[in-house]
Formats: sequence, C-alpha cells, structure tokens
Amino acid sequence: MGYKSSKCPLCNSLKASTPSLHLLKCKTCGIIFNPDFETVAYNDNYFIHEYKEKYGKTYLEDFEAIYQTSLRRLQVILNMYKGNSHERASLLDIGSAMGFFLKAARDAGIGRVKGVEISHYAAEYTREKLNIETIQSSFDDAELNESFDIITAWYFIEHCKSPDSVVKRIYNHLSDGGVFALSVPSFFGPMYVFHRMQWDTTHPVDHRIDFSPSTVRRYLKSVGFRKVITRIGASHPERMIPRDSLLFTPLSMLYDRISRIISFSDTLEVYSVK
Repeated sequence: MGYKSSKCPLCNSLKASTPSLHLLKCKTCGIIFNPDFETVAYNDNYFIHEYKEKYGKTYLEDFEAIYQTSLRRLQVILNMYKGNSHERASLLDIGSAMGFFLKAARDAGIGRVKGVEISHYAAEYTREKLNIETIQSSFDDAELNESFDIITAWYFIEHCKSPDSVVKRIYNHLSDGGVFALSVPSFFGPMYVFHRMQWDTTHPVDHRIDFSPSTVRRYLKSVGFRKVITRIGASHPERMIPRDSLLFTPLSMLYDRISRIISFSDTLEVYSVK
C-alpha cells in the first residue's frame, strides 16, 4: 500500500530539503524521511524464503547469531535498568519475529516476557515452540492493558507509517524508570556519507524514516525520555576502505574505534530511560 506525504512524520514540518533523489530531509528536526513510503507485508514467506535469499540461511537457521546479538543487547539494557529485580521485571518485544530475543530475555532472568508479531507463522512458533506469550497483531491493533519495565523494537520503527504516534504509545506503556531499546537505520554512516547514490537507489521503499545519532537523541528526549545513548549496529570499514588495500587492517582498527565513539554506522542501537 502506497502512502505519499511531504510532511515530516515526526514533527509535522513542511520545511524540507532534498539530500537524495527521492527522499526528504526535515529542516526542523533533521531526520530523513520517505515521502513515497510503501508498506510491505512481512508474511510467513519472509522467515522461510526471503530471509534466506538475503542472508544465505533461513531465519531459524540463523538462530545462534540472533541469539548472541540479543544477549549482548540485553546486557546493555539490564545495565541501564534500575527498577525491579530482573526476576520481577517485565519485557515487551515489538515485532518479535520468531521469539529469539524473547528467549534470550527469559534466559537472562527477566521474569515476564511478551511479544507482538504480525506474522502468524512467527507468532505461532514463539508460542508453541518456545512457550512464550505472543500477540499476533500489528502493534497499532494490539490490545495492551498493562505497562512494562522494558520495551524493545528491533528494526521496527522505520517500517511504521506514523512513527511518532508509535513511539508515544510505547512511552505510555513503559513504566517510570523503564528502558526503551530499539535499532534503526542511520544516515550518519559510510553508505550515506561516501556512497550517496548507492544508498539512495537501494533505500527500501518500506523505510519511512532514517535517524542519525543526534536526531534520535533529540527526538526521544522531546518525547520525554531523560537519558538516551546510541551505539553502532555494526562496524563496516570495508564500506570506506577497500579490503585489498595494504592499509586495510590498521585503518579498519582505527575506523572501528572512532565509529564506536561517534556512533558512525549505517545502523544504530538506541537505549533510552523514561
């Protein structure tokens, strides 16, 4: 389903520049957004076939890598969370896929975990194979009558037609002192900075917004979050330094160190406290 609007989906400003062929950059809040946004269904086929075409293995076959990434993210979350003991804490994962992050959260000692996932296949797998409560629904339509100590949304916000209303709903369902963690695409990274044309032509039609470290911090604080930190999603020195260069090894080490300090990456992990 297509959706066309030149109004910023975060601050509603109509003032924008054109940093690329078909995307706009808001002059008020600084994000880049897609005025020709289209929703794409992440149905059962995504987990069985489309994921394998993109990554070389099915989502289920990629369990170990996703699980280890989840444990790393949880370590950051639990270091920031100062509320109830982990055994009494509650966690909601939005866009929970096949529940691998939820399993990691339960294994890490979080007492109550719940998912929201639109795919019937993925939600059913999480409920039946992992025995974890999962609402099969879009987040907009999910009935949530409770608050959570931790809410996570990994590569979810950019797919929302109205990301501002989604974040504000998350904020309202988060306990005081709770942690909201998310991952998002970033335009403060090597693809946008050094390969702008490729970044533009390969930009997914179903990505509504792109943040940078400064814009996401500023936005989340405007919503009400009092502490926001950013970390790189991944380090890709090869997108700046050719692998066959004799200087690749020393420069990639320097690149990695600097990118972590300034959050220079094509994807960001963001951790915030209410």
